[in-house]
Amino acid sequence: MHFSLDLRKFRPHHFSADVIKVIGVSDNPEKFDALRKAAYAFVNENGKDEEKLRLACHGIMRDWRETHGSDGEDDRILIEAVVRWVMKRYNRPRYRPQRRREERAAYFLMTPGAYEISGEIYGRASVRNTSRLTGQSKSTVARHLLRQGIAPRRQTKISKLSKSAQRLVAILDETFDRNAAGIIQLGRLSSALWDGDERRPVPPTTQSSRVKRLKVLLREVSGAGLGYCIVSSDDVCAVLRGRRFLGLSNAITWIDEEKRRRRYIAIRLPSPDVGSGQRYFWADPVLVDVMSIIDMSVTGHFFPLERLDAIFRFERLLLDPTPLLPWIVRAYHSYSGDDMGRNLFDLSRKIVDPEVRAAARRLGKVLTDLKSYVRGFDPAFDAFQMADFVLEFMDKTAVTAPMSFARLAYIRDWLETSGEYYDDIQKDLPRMLELEKAGEWRAPNEQVLAGYLPVSDGETGEAETTNKAA
Repeated sequence: MHFSLDLRKFRPHHFSADVIKVIGVSDNPEKFDALRKAAYAFVNENGKDEEKLRLACHGIMRDWRETHGSDGEDDRILIEAVVRWVMKRYNRPRYRPQRRREERAAYFLMTPGAYEISGEIYGRASVRNTSRLTGQSKSTVARHLLRQGIAPRRQTKISKLSKSAQRLVAILDETFDRNAAGIIQLGRLSSALWDGDERRPVPPTTQSSRVKRLKVLLREVSGAGLGYCIVSSDDVCAVLRGRRFLGLSNAITWIDEEKRRRRYIAIRLPSPDVGSGQRYFWADPVLVDVMSIIDMSVTGHFFPLERLDAIFRFERLLLDPTPLLPWIVRAYHSYSGDDMGRNLFDLSRKIVDPEVRAAARRLGKVLTDLKSYVRGFDPAFDAFQMADFVLEFMDKTAVTAPMSFARLAYIRDWLETSGEYYDDIQKDLPRMLELEKAGEWRAPNEQVLAGYLPVSDGETGEAETTNKAA
C-alpha cells in the first residue's frame, strides 16, 4: 500500500526516522536507510551545512539509481525530509576518550614510581626514560611529575637560588598548589618566610627592611624560570603560576580590583619536619586527618572542599576526585536542607558517569553517618570510636602506615584514660603541635609507641594492638 505525504502539513520535529518509515515517505525502506546513514556520516565528517548536505543527498540518490535502477519515485521528497530531520535533530556523536578518567588518574599516580624505576633500568631517571618505560608522551610524563612536585630541571634551577629564595619558592609552591593566581600581603609573606609558624611582634624598622628584602627575592624567583610571574605594588604582590601578565598596567589593574574585593590568598607553609628527618608526633599527616575528621563530624561542617581531603585519603572514592567536586559544592549550597551528605546523595541521581555517581553516593552516606553518629557522643573517646566505625581508619592505617597506627592507638588510649569531653579539648587539639614544639606536651618515645604497633594475625590477616599504657 502506498501512502503520500504532504510536507506542508507537517513540521520536521513532528516525526523521527522511524515515523518517516512508517508513514511511507518511500516504498523502499532499503533506500531510505542508505540515505539516512549516509547523511549521518556526512554530518559527522563535515558538520551541519544544509546546502552541502542536500547536494550530497542528491549525489547519493544518483549513485543509488545507477546501482539499483530507478523505482519511479520522486526522491526529492525523501531527500528534503531526511535533510530537515538531520539538521533539526541529529548531532555529531560525542567524543569518547580512548582511556577512562580513572585510567588516566592511575597513570598520573604511577608516574613518579616509574620515574624512579627508569633510573634503575636505563641508568638515569629522566622524563625521556620514563616515557620509554610507560609508553606515555614526554610532555604527559613531565606534566604528571610536575603536578606531584617532581621536576628535575626545575629543582636544578631552585638549587642555584639563595637559601632565602629557596624557602620562598617552597612557600609559594605550597600556597599556589591549588590556586594559579592571587595576591598576597607582603607583610604576612615576610613573616611566614622569616618567622615560620611563630607569631611574634616585629619592630617597624625590621618589618620595613624585611619587605624590601622580600621584593628583591620575589624578583629573583620571578626571573628564575620557575613558572612564576610576580609583580609587587605597594604592600601586596600579585602572583601568577603557569602564565604571565599581559603587561604592567594590566597587572596593576588586576591588583587594584583584587584589593578592592579583599581577595587575599591564605599563605600555606610546607609541612614542618624535625632536623633529623623525623616528624613531630602531632605533625603525622594521618593523625592530623583523623583529628580533622572528628572535628568536622562533631561540628557538622564539611566545607570548604579542602577539609574533605582528609576523608578522600581514607576513602578511595576516585583516583581523580575532580569531577566530584562541583557536585559537592552544589550539595553544600542546596536549598533542600543543611544535611550536606543527604543533599549529595540525592543529587547523585543526576550524575551520568556511573563511577562518579557511585562515589557521590558513597561520600554522601559517609558524611551523613559521621554527622549522625559522632555528634551523638560527647566523650572524645566515643567520638574517636564512632568515626573509626564509619571510616575504619584504624584497620586501613594498620596495613599502610604502622607508625601512624601506633600514634592513633596511643591517642585513643589517652582519650579513654582522660575521659575528657570533646567540647573541652576542641580548642586545644589544633595547638598540640605548637605545644609539642614548646615542650608543654611530651610525645611518647619509641619504646612506648612500639607497644602500640599492629600485630598481624596469621589466620585472619587482621591487625591487633597490644593494649599497653605508657
